[in-house]
Amino acid sequence: MNLTSTVSNKGLTTIPKEIRKKLNIKKGDKIFWILSDDETADLIIASKPLKFLTGRHSQKDLTYEDLEESADDFVLDLVKKKSP
Repeated sequence: MNLTSTVSNKGLTTIPKEIRKKLNIKKGDKIFWILSDDETADLIIASKPLKFLTGRHSQKDLTYEDLEESADDFVLDLVKKKSP
C-alpha cells in the first residue's frame, strides 16, 4: 500500500483513512517518531498514552516533566527493542 499525504504550512498532515483503519489509530493516540540515520522514520502508535504513562508512576501528583520523562523512557525502551 503506497499512500501520500501533504504537510501544511503549519507542519500538519492528515493520516490517510486506510492507514488509520489498518493501524487502528484513533483520536488521542500518540505517535512516536524514531528517526534513523538513513533519513527514514519508524512510527510507534500508542493508544491512551497518558493512561499508560501515569501507570508507570506510583505517585498521584505528576508534573508535566514527570510525564515527559516517562515518555522519553518509553520511546528509548522501544528503540532498544527494535535495534539489532
